[in-house]
Amino acid sequence: MDFSDIGAYSDDQVQPKIVDLMSDDQFHQYISDLIYPRVSNLFPRLTKNFIGRKFAGLFKECNSVSEFQNIMAPLVQAMIDRTTDGFSFTGDENLSSKPTIFIGNHRDISLDAAFLNYLLYLHKFKTVRIAIGDNLLDGGFAENLMRLNKSFIVHRNIKGAKETLRKLSKLSAYIDKSIKEDRESIWIAQREGRANDGNDFTDEGVLKMLYLDQRKDRSLSDWVMDINLTPISISYEYDPLDVIKSKGWDHQEDWDLRKINQNDLKEMAQGIFGHKGRVHIHVCEPLKGQFKDTKDLANSIEKEIIGNYHIWPSSHAALSLLPEMNLGNTLFDENIGDSDEQRILEKRSEGLDNRAKKEFLMTYARPLINKERAKTKLDP
Repeated sequence: MDFSDIGAYSDDQVQPKIVDLMSDDQFHQYISDLIYPRVSNLFPRLTKNFIGRKFAGLFKECNSVSEFQNIMAPLVQAMIDRTTDGFSFTGDENLSSKPTIFIGNHRDISLDAAFLNYLLYLHKFKTVRIAIGDNLLDGGFAENLMRLNKSFIVHRNIKGAKETLRKLSKLSAYIDKSIKEDRESIWIAQREGRANDGNDFTDEGVLKMLYLDQRKDRSLSDWVMDINLTPISISYEYDPLDVIKSKGWDHQEDWDLRKINQNDLKEMAQGIFGHKGRVHIHVCEPLKGQFKDTKDLANSIEKEIIGNYHIWPSSHAALSLLPEMNLGNTLFDENIGDSDEQRILEKRSEGLDNRAKKEFLMTYARPLINKERAKTKLDP
């Protein structure tokens, strides 16, 4: 089966794509506007040409995906140093060289998988192929960059039952080939799109897609073992897109695809370059045991992700600012009152109307609420 329309780029595609990027003025202008916004506004041609020369100097001799990622690694480290107050991790003993499907909660368009890849890089394991929605891809520089970085395409909003089955079957076959033949691990989100509301729940449909190619040949439990299915839980102390998420995207209903794509790229950049506070990732143990069905498996994944989610003081502060939740003040740390975290959240949410501000705070509070509910088995 030909996977060239959805697959990550192969080594023989790297140099031609690098050449394309070296001559892409739109790409150079985009990066210069991000990194040097003030100077770029005054001297757009100067900064654009500088970025073009810088990119060529770094990547012109790049001839493989691994070379591309090795050059990118220091840039990722620089991003972590500039935009976080520290990156920590636990569960790294659960990493191995065995091809694995990592299934994780999804908070940021590009960074969730980037932090996992950086962790794998630090431990000298191969990086993952990354599932990304086709809403981010338009055949331009963003698609080239992401597919050079081992991203593959997940089609969304497919019309018609036959077309849906065809595309999901092809995607499932590509993922299975990645694991079995290419010996490449996979990262995929536990549900389509980001968890913009702070609820890290698993969509059973994602699991049905993953299992689709193998459902006639192996039992669900055997398949889970064979792919080394490993949940990943990532948490950000502060979300650079928290205000945007609290407002929602209803205003985009009348936008065309080009405008939506440009906005997605803008939000991706804001996530990468925005301040995130501390970031923690936990690698759960690979799942084992007997699973009755994909719903049972989804519940197991959800339990691991929520149970191992690292709670920051920002979650306690958000819940303390929501007295209407009427939770008896039993969930959050009572010492959080009149804290710096509360003041930070109040500052970040300035100017939001009451509905948006409540959603802003709930986005931070829900991981704490969900974690406690999972412990005590309270009704949602």
